[in-house]
Amino acid sequence: MSIERRKARSLIMKIIIRMLHESYDDLSFSDGSESNCQKLRQNLEDNNKKYKKRRGTVTKRKEIAGVPVEVAASTGCRNNDVIVFIHGGSYILGIAFHHRMYAETLAAKSGKPVIMIDYALAPEHPFPAGLDDCEKVYTAVREQRPDSRITLVGDSAGGGLCLSLLLRLKSKGIKLPDNMILHSPVIDLSDTIDRSINDDINTDFIVKKGSGASLADLYVGSGDTKDPEVSPYFGDYSGFPPTFITCDIRESLYADSITIDRKLEEAGVPVKTIEMDGAFHTYGTVGDKTIETRKITREIIDFIK
Repeated sequence: MSIERRKARSLIMKIIIRMLHESYDDLSFSDGSESNCQKLRQNLEDNNKKYKKRRGTVTKRKEIAGVPVEVAASTGCRNNDVIVFIHGGSYILGIAFHHRMYAETLAAKSGKPVIMIDYALAPEHPFPAGLDDCEKVYTAVREQRPDSRITLVGDSAGGGLCLSLLLRLKSKGIKLPDNMILHSPVIDLSDTIDRSINDDINTDFIVKKGSGASLADLYVGSGDTKDPEVSPYFGDYSGFPPTFITCDIRESLYADSITIDRKLEEAGVPVKTIEMDGAFHTYGTVGDKTIETRKITREIIDFIK
């Protein structure tokens, strides 16, 4: 496997982890009630108030193919290439401040506009509503920019949606993106993958152990959790674009990232995975805020270009 392990050592990383602990310690993704969904959303909305816009970028809200999106771009950007970003949030949470921060970082560093899809969320809109929205936006962008290079980016549940979207696009003969970035992707809601491989060191305070079944109920309901569009683990990755993956060895979804790395390699897809020891779930979306993620952001920009 094309995996490189690194150690997170910076003081800033430790400070961010402490701050995130304060946000997530009283919240549980294992509670699948709608009231808890609202509590989680309110928590992220409160955090959103702390968000500071990145200098030199502009973020605007609009619609593409009837789906709400946010478009982040560097000031005066005229690049015809584009980054499409599918945010995480366990299929139940919307765009939060850290997604905008990361999108603006990608826009500033790459010189390309970043389209964040505000897809329909469960439990109000269960599968396939969110995936349908992602397909609508991607196909519209592809039709509008037939010769442009498109990069697909996703974190956590958004990473899973990226993979599901590619499986659907491939089945329909629609041109796939030119490359893909996945941060701690969810690839299995059927509990088929053995996620106990790192139980002895799992310190994940964001996606706590045992939350998968509850999220599957919210997102899929009585549907088939082994449908590749729900759990892309069961899909065929042949023909997929070059992929860059980040994960942490102590997170609950570590096995997902390692498994997708292996399956991509087996399908002949160029893949690079950076696994960190001492960060947290989807740490890659911190952008250039820590020494560790600043290096990864540079590598991602080089990978995109």
